[in-house]
Amino acid sequence: MREGLHKIVSSEETIVAISTPLGRSGIGVVRISGDEASTIALRFFRSHSATVVLEHRTAVVGTWFDSADERIDEVVVTFFRAPHSYTGEDAVEISAHGTPLSLKRIVESCRAAGARIAQPGEFTLRAVAHGKLDLLQAEAVRDFIEAQTEQQAKMAMRQLEGSISKRIRPIKEKLVDVIAHLEAGIDFAEDDVQVPANASIAQSIRPLADDLCRLERTFDYGRMLNQGLRLAILGKPNVGKSSLFNRLVAADRAIVTDIPGTTRDVLTETVDMDGVPLRFADTAGVRQTSDQVEKIGVRRTLETLADADLALVVLDGAGSIDDDDRHVLEKAAATALLIVINKSDLPQMIETAALNGARKISVSAKTGQGLSDLRDALRAFLLERKTDLADDLVLTNERQHESVVRAGQAMATAVDALERQVPHEMVLLDLYGAVGALDELTGEVVTEDILDRIFSTFCIGK
Repeated sequence: MREGLHKIVSSEETIVAISTPLGRSGIGVVRISGDEASTIALRFFRSHSATVVLEHRTAVVGTWFDSADERIDEVVVTFFRAPHSYTGEDAVEISAHGTPLSLKRIVESCRAAGARIAQPGEFTLRAVAHGKLDLLQAEAVRDFIEAQTEQQAKMAMRQLEGSISKRIRPIKEKLVDVIAHLEAGIDFAEDDVQVPANASIAQSIRPLADDLCRLERTFDYGRMLNQGLRLAILGKPNVGKSSLFNRLVAADRAIVTDIPGTTRDVLTETVDMDGVPLRFADTAGVRQTSDQVEKIGVRRTLETLADADLALVVLDGAGSIDDDDRHVLEKAAATALLIVINKSDLPQMIETAALNGARKISVSAKTGQGLSDLRDALRAFLLERKTDLADDLVLTNERQHESVVRAGQAMATAVDALERQVPHEMVLLDLYGAVGALDELTGEVVTEDILDRIFSTFCIGK
C-alpha cells in the first residue's frame, strides 16, 4: 500500500455499494471490494451451471439469494482478483436488474455478511492507496463522471491517462538529483566531493521552475473549462438584463416586464458553448433604493459579481449614461468586463466616448441582433486565457493550482538563495519544500484533510 495511506485506508474491511445511479434502468451494478469480497459473493450467489467457481475476469450467470435463502434477482457476477482490479483488491461486481429494491437487497445481504457500506469515493481512494491511480488521476475520475460537455470529458480523460503526472515526474526527478548533489557535498565535505558552483545549480533549477510556471498559467483556462465560465449580467433596472439572459440561455427563464426592479434575486442557467459551460447569472438591477427587498437583491448582485470571471454590463443604447450606470461601471471595475449596449433596434442616444475605450458589443435582446457578436466576444475572452499547454494538459482545481504555485515559489526562493551565496543547508529546505508540494500534488504524500476534501465530492460506489 502507498506510504502513509495505510493509516487512513483499512484494506481489512470489505466494502460494498451500488455503483450505478439510483433509479429504474435495465441494469444496475453493486460493487464489493476487499479480502472477503469473493467469500461474501459465494455465500449468496448460485450459478446456473453445476458448480460455482469465480474465476478472474470471468462473468458468471446465476441467482442472488438473501440470508433467508429467498431469491432476490437473476444476476451476472464478475470477479477481479487482486491486484488486477480497479481498487487493487479482490473485487466483485454484481450486475442485476436496475430496480432500486433488488440492488438495495443485494447490498443489505452483503452488509449482513460483514461488509461495510462504502463512503463516497472509497473505491477510488483504495485504488490510490494501492498505486492503481495517483491523486490527479483520481480527481480526473470524478471530473469524467461529472462532465457535461465533450470538452470536459476529453480533458478529464487526458488527466486520467496521466497527462499532468507525466509532466510532473521528470521535474521532480531532476529536482531530486540537485538535492542529492547538495546533500553529498554537505555529508562528505571532508572528502572533497565536487559540488557544482552555485550559478550552475541555479541554472539547473530555473528551467524546472519555468516548466511549473507554464503549468500554473493553465489554471485560469482549466478552471473555466472544468467548472464553467461564470458570467454576471448586471446593470441598472430596466436596461434589458433579463431579456438578454433569456436570449443567451435560449429559454424564457427570467420574468420580463416594463416595471423597473422586477428581478429581485439571482437567476442562473448553464449553456454549452464549444464544449465550455457558460454559467450565466441574471442579477437584480443596481441602483440606490430604500426598498428593503430590492436592497437585498442588490447585495446579492454584488456578491455574484465578486465571484464572476466576466461581467456583462448592460447599458441602454436608447438612453444616456446616468449616475446609476456610472455606479454599476464603478462596481464592475475590479472584474474583467464587457459592455453590452442593448436596444440596438431603437435610435441610439448613448455616448460611447464616455466608456473610455472599454470593450463593447451592441445587441438587441428583443430581436436577437448582435447576439452572434456577443458569443464571439465570449469565445475571444476564453481564448485569451488559453495557453500553449491547454490542448494537452490543464490544472482544473484549487488544490492542484496551490500545489504547483508552492513548488514554483520554493524553487524561485532556492535560486535566489543560491545567487546570494546562502549556505546549502538553507537552500535544501526550499528544495525539499518544492518536492513536498509536488508529492502532495500527485498523492505520493497525503494528509487526511486533503483526502477528505477530494473524496467527499465523489458519488458513493465510485
